[in-house]
Amino acid sequence: MKDCVRLHSEQRADGKICGELLIKRGLKRRARKRKLVIDHEMKEVLERLLKDSQRDYVFTSPQDRTKPLGPWVLEEQISQIRKKIKTHPDAGLHALRHTFLTEAGEYTDPFTLQYVAGHDNIKTTMRSVHPREAAVHKLFLRLADLRPEERIACAKSVQNPVQLKMPSLEELAKILITSSL
Repeated sequence: MKDCVRLHSEQRADGKICGELLIKRGLKRRARKRKLVIDHEMKEVLERLLKDSQRDYVFTSPQDRTKPLGPWVLEEQISQIRKKIKTHPDAGLHALRHTFLTEAGEYTDPFTLQYVAGHDNIKTTMRSVHPREAAVHKLFLRLADLRPEERIACAKSVQNPVQLKMPSLEELAKILITSSL
C-alpha cells in the first residue's frame, strides 16, 4: 500500500491484457519504478475504485474520499480483525504477498518475480516463495514428459549446453582411468 500506483488503461491485440499499473515508489531505489500488466477483471475493479474515489486515488481514506489511503490503514484494520477472530499472528497482508509470489512462482522465473515484487535483491524474493510439494512433483512430471531432443535442445538458450549426449560405458571408463581422482 505504500507504493504509489497509476493506472494506464489500454486494449492490447491479444485481448487479455487491458493496461498496466505504473508503480513509482518502493523501499529501494532500484526496485521503485516498475510496470505490471492487468487483465479485464482487474481493470474493472480498479476503474470502479477510481470512480468511487473523489480524486485519482485507487484507495482512498475512509474518513475523506479526497485523500489517499494512509500507508498503514489496512495493516491496522487487519490487526484489529486478527485480535477479534483470534487468527495466527502471522496472518496478514504480508502473508498474502508471500502467497501471491508462491503461486506466481509456478508460472515464471525468479527474476520476473523479483521485478513484480519490487525486491532489490533476489534473496529477498526467494525468502518470499514457499514451493509446495505438489509443485515440485509437477515440475518433475513435466520434465519427464519432454522428448530427449527437447531436453538437449539449446538453440534458443543463452547458455551453452553442458553435455549433448551421454558417454558410452567405454568412454566413461576411459575418462575415469585417465583422470586423477
